[in-house]
Amino acid sequence: PTRWELAESHDSVAVLIYNTDRQVFVLVKQFRPAVFLRSRRAEVPWNEPSVCNEFSTDPGQTWELCAGIIDREEDPVSIATTEVLEETGYKVEKTDLVKITRLFLDNTGEYQYLFYVEVRDDQRVSVGGGLEEEGEFIEVVELPKDQIYEFLFDEAKPKPPDCHVAVLWWLRMYK
Repeated sequence: PTRWELAESHDSVAVLIYNTDRQVFVLVKQFRPAVFLRSRRAEVPWNEPSVCNEFSTDPGQTWELCAGIIDREEDPVSIATTEVLEETGYKVEKTDLVKITRLFLDNTGEYQYLFYVEVRDDQRVSVGGGLEEEGEFIEVVELPKDQIYEFLFDEAKPKPPDCHVAVLWWLRMYK
């Protein structure tokens, strides 16, 4: 018989950010334990977490859109503006965001609301990096516009599918 597994998850938001002053995409890098364990499966005894501290976490770093889960009673646009501020330090208004689409993530049954926003240097009010009290340790990275297509297919930089969808949308709309 077939065995099914189910993981309950929250809906989420993700935002493709483009800085028009410097013509760069603003992305985030985060450590993802599952990516780390997958990349080091033969080396890391996954059932002994303390041993994992002995290894470099670089293989677990993913390149992502600014994103967050919908875990409070706010609309997706409000949550997206909060995540942009917390993770990247840019202050954006709800009216600045353009909805790209709503994705259905079939492995969890959740929806992900995908947005795009343009920012300027003068909108950067903090360094970002996420909220330490929530266990977020986020590195803000910038990718020049002329490198974005090659980035999509660079397997050395793991990225989730929403990143592909958003960038391909941008290339169709703005290039």
